[in-house]
Amino acid sequence: MSFDFPASVVPGEYAIEPAAPKGSHDAKFPSFATIYPERDRYLTVDVVRYHGAEHMQRERASMWHHTWTCAGRVSDLANVGSWFKFDLGAESFIVVRSSKSKIQAFYNVCRHRGNQIVTGDFGKNQRFMCSFHGWQWHADGKLALITDRSTFKPEALCANTDLRGVQCDTWAGFVFINPDPNAPPLADFLAEIPTLMQAYQMEDMHIVKDVVIELDANWKVVLEAFIESYHLQVTHPQAKPFLDDVHYQIDILHNGHGRLQTTIGHPSPREKDRQFLHPGLGYMVAEVGLDPKQFEGRAMEVRAAIAAAKRRPDNVFGLDYSAFTDSQLTDDWNYSIFPNMTFNTHPEGVLVMRFLPHPTNPEKSNYHVWVLCRHLAKGMRPPAYMGVEPEVDISGDVRPVKRYNLKSRPELGEVLEQDIKNIEGVQRGLRSRSFDYNKYCEQEQRIMQLHAEMDRYFNRHPAA
Repeated sequence: MSFDFPASVVPGEYAIEPAAPKGSHDAKFPSFATIYPERDRYLTVDVVRYHGAEHMQRERASMWHHTWTCAGRVSDLANVGSWFKFDLGAESFIVVRSSKSKIQAFYNVCRHRGNQIVTGDFGKNQRFMCSFHGWQWHADGKLALITDRSTFKPEALCANTDLRGVQCDTWAGFVFINPDPNAPPLADFLAEIPTLMQAYQMEDMHIVKDVVIELDANWKVVLEAFIESYHLQVTHPQAKPFLDDVHYQIDILHNGHGRLQTTIGHPSPREKDRQFLHPGLGYMVAEVGLDPKQFEGRAMEVRAAIAAAKRRPDNVFGLDYSAFTDSQLTDDWNYSIFPNMTFNTHPEGVLVMRFLPHPTNPEKSNYHVWVLCRHLAKGMRPPAYMGVEPEVDISGDVRPVKRYNLKSRPELGEVLEQDIKNIEGVQRGLRSRSFDYNKYCEQEQRIMQLHAEMDRYFNRHPAA
């Protein structure tokens, strides 16, 4: 299990394409300390952040109420009056297409006595009606009707009775909201992300899988399992024959965002024989229309061959790959948007994950997985590790049902299910009287960044 990193490979500094010009997709970003000079304060982190009720309230008041958060997909708001519900901790929001050209978001709270107005995940209404006393609002949040209005004294209705709105904007087919009316625009918040992820055109992808699982773990414990590669060698040993878990690029971006590139199509340096064509590599070769027999004993040539095969105008996926770099054609570029969203990106499909806090319990959270897919040639599928079952229709003709699965039967595929097995054990251990601090290595820089950025919110927006 022990392995000595080559002297030329410094986690956080290694560049997958050292010659990539500045501003290009593959270019290495400046070091962690350039954006976060305070980075070494986060080599250890107090575990109260993962189970303390006071810390949970601090996150709510100082971060969740002031940051942009992904609420859902634009495709779920196809028609005027279409809406979906988005729950974020103790708050609930209605996101609605109020006109052909406008999407708005409101607190899911009746202005009479606080009842939640919608309870389903999705719907379509010309008006929203409270189920308690029948107050109604138009799709744009304007008050439409107060039941028995004449029985209210004017003083009781002097406050605004329209639904209370929050900032709402879109990017790449995702809807984001921000409860802070003074927060910077979404485009400013996203910083480098739109430019770096532009080639994927996620606005043209459609949902082919939608799964939510409640876990007995703080949302950060779950998120942190997906923003570092340190765990790959132990948690996902089956991947070592076709995934390089040593040579990978970590980039710390502005505003808490980041990315991690993992090379796929090369056996890990931890493998004794890096020329053996493992069946997993053989599958990747065959998937792009090549003969695996041609690569027996030549495993280190597979990655380049896959990229070349996708470059062909008659490639088996039926896609135009001209906007992508070679690394994007083969590797997993894992992007994260602060505070709680990750993307495992490929031209054919993207695995999107959101990590949502529980309304009242800091030791529970909702783990939400979308798989997005592009329109592919007949018979082709998104990357297998994303866990899209063979029988699932990926045409985009029908939006899949949102599944609320049990953690005992997550239906997420082998890789994600291996991650889930660790998560609740971590949360239990963090509660032990024997454990005070998490300790992070340089392979876990994105976790350190997460806590550093959260503290910046705490300092900017101190809780009352």
